[in-house]
Amino acid sequence: MRIIYWFYLLCVIALPARAERVLIPGAEIVLSAKYFAPPFPEAGPAAAVLLLHGCNGLHSDGINPRPDRMASLLQEKGYAVLMLDSFGARDLQEICSVPLSKRTLSPRMRAEDARHALEWLKTRKEIDGDRLGVIGWSHGATSVLALLGQKQPSVRVGVGFFPSCSSYLLKDKYQVTAPLLLLVGEDDDWTPAEPCRALVARADQPTFRLITYPDTLHDFDNAALKSGEITRLTMGTSSVSVAFNPEASSDAYRRTFKWLSPWLDLNRIPIAPPSSRHGGLGMVKNTGS
Repeated sequence: MRIIYWFYLLCVIALPARAERVLIPGAEIVLSAKYFAPPFPEAGPAAAVLLLHGCNGLHSDGINPRPDRMASLLQEKGYAVLMLDSFGARDLQEICSVPLSKRTLSPRMRAEDARHALEWLKTRKEIDGDRLGVIGWSHGATSVLALLGQKQPSVRVGVGFFPSCSSYLLKDKYQVTAPLLLLVGEDDDWTPAEPCRALVARADQPTFRLITYPDTLHDFDNAALKSGEITRLTMGTSSVSVAFNPEASSDAYRRTFKWLSPWLDLNRIPIAPPSSRHGGLGMVKNTGS
């Protein structure tokens, strides 16, 4: 029954609050974004979540369905939402088909974009600057890894859907400076799960956790894809597979909101240090519970 309920939430896009297009001043560029104000302003300053799109960009046919759906669900929980566009101001449509060696925009650069967006959120009187989260997908999730690897990420909690973890294994000691949950399909041939498993194991931090989903490919929460139908994408000289998995998507979204809540909800913010609230290594293989 629980899975049916969450799948219903994923398929039905709630009506979000009226969005405002805003400009985010960066170090050398001005980025555009779509801002959803807190839905319950009478409750006082609210938590906010920054969304970082994947390599296909935020704007394809208007707003991509995935960040729009996530924004709607976050609004239902009372959060403000900022959808940051890292491509438009740089005259980029997408970078999925661009070889890594020829990309002009790196996850580290997008992490800096995120920092400026978070600082912008802190200037808003309706936002509690101490309760900011970030969610990213694919290239955006890899950017979340870059952001939370910094000493002062300006964010309380993060979630990354199918990031590329390989480059962070090359660092001497990658550590997260805010709680981070990674969600990856075990059959992902674009951003494989194994490097993320190794990264989490080596970091050995109780608030750095990994959930993997059996028989699941990249883009598993993209409801714009047909359920059960595998799509092959050409990436330079190779190809990768993507497919929507409603069961994995439902569980991942449930876990996402559960992960955000202790750090963003006023009545659940932990008093004890994060390291004392969780036990174990931080690697979890999903069993569908």
